[in-house]
Amino acid sequence: MGRARTWHTHAYDVIEEAFTEPPAARRRRLNKAAKDGKKAQVVDRSGSAAHLEHSAKQLKSANAEARVLRVPHWDMRKAEEAMRKAGVNGIVSNLCGASRKQVRGL
Repeated sequence: MGRARTWHTHAYDVIEEAFTEPPAARRRRLNKAAKDGKKAQVVDRSGSAAHLEHSAKQLKSANAEARVLRVPHWDMRKAEEAMRKAGVNGIVSNLCGASRKQVRGL
């Protein structure tokens, strides 16, 4: 009996470890930067000016060569203004990638 209980406890620990999420670096999204570190991409569907500026600041802190903020087509102008306000050099793109705008920060 003691042996079976030990096995169940061990199996439960293994399952628990498999389903825990790794901690994000500095409370950032895990999929913010590509694995090679050359391209950082953030998708924001909110449309809120405050959320767009927060996403732009996330891109600014990314250590990447290319920074892309992807938003719905009708929010592209707001996203451009948010990136300029945050001082980020990068690209604003719509969700499908058909329309792109180069933005120079302040």
